[in-house]
Amino acid sequence: MEDAPKRPGKHVCLTNRKPLGITSDPEHEAFVALADEDVLAMVRGLAETELRSSFTGGAFGLDEQAVNAAIRRMKAAGLISSRRDGDDHVYFLNGPRFRDLVRFLERCAGEGRAASRP
Repeated sequence: MEDAPKRPGKHVCLTNRKPLGITSDPEHEAFVALADEDVLAMVRGLAETELRSSFTGGAFGLDEQAVNAAIRRMKAAGLISSRRDGDDHVYFLNGPRFRDLVRFLERCAGEGRAASRP
């Protein structure tokens, strides 16, 4: 008996996602992303409200192409999360990631550690 030809899987990934890499310097990745004006505009907007796809009219003062590029950079830096709602993606800030950045900045500012005296 011949083997039946394999049928392709039903799942087709349309987002061209790559596995998230583990980085040795997550703060650097976040600050590089935040240095981008479009990413910063998205952060400011997402701090106020979630964003639902699609972005045909753009969002937060950015055109559709800039929004998509900023989302890719934000995802790579772990600054944004999303959930499915029907056919749409709903994007929102990754709160734990921003709290990690706040703790990092507090350590840099000397908060949370004993001051050394000469």
